[in-house]
Amino acid sequence: MPVVTSGDLHGFQLWINLPAKDKMMKPRYQDYQAEDIPVAEKDGASVRVMAGDSMGIHGPIKLRNPGLLLDVRLAPGATWQQAVPTEWNGFAAVRTEWNGFAAVPTEWNGFAYVYEGAGRIGDKAAQPEHAYVLHNEGDTVQATASEAGLKFLLICGKPIGERIVQHGPFVMNHELEIRQAFMDYQEGKLQRPEDNPWVDEKDEL
Repeated sequence: MPVVTSGDLHGFQLWINLPAKDKMMKPRYQDYQAEDIPVAEKDGASVRVMAGDSMGIHGPIKLRNPGLLLDVRLAPGATWQQAVPTEWNGFAAVRTEWNGFAAVPTEWNGFAYVYEGAGRIGDKAAQPEHAYVLHNEGDTVQATASEAGLKFLLICGKPIGERIVQHGPFVMNHELEIRQAFMDYQEGKLQRPEDNPWVDEKDEL
């Protein structure tokens, strides 16, 4: 985490599952600074596009499974819409009061996490440090804010649709794979010596 010199610092850690066919792929590390993230601005909306596409801007972070990662900041009274493929899942993590709209297809599931501010998400009153499940009962998520404005993360992804078995830091598809993962960890085999996590292999991404 960066060193805080003034004000507050909010940090988010997001773990993204991989399809079974990709779980044994070589490690990949991507490091982007604030100046590397493009920003789209229009009608009071400022969107930092980290992954995926928004407002004609493409984010630099590469995802194995198709997805979208946006940092949306809306001025008081501003509205904003984001189109997302109908087969994707998504959630929004809210940093301040809401004031905007985002298109969410009926096939979606997701949740909103509020860590600062208050307002309404759909028909629910939003309170700080609460998570709200966004049920797939329509094609639009509506949020309403006070005059303070809105800052939130919008995270979406294409569902994998596979069995999940999780233990500790490992997420696999079968109990036997979990046991093998722990054995590989104990024997130092999680990463091959020849793997370079800083190298971007085009045939993989």
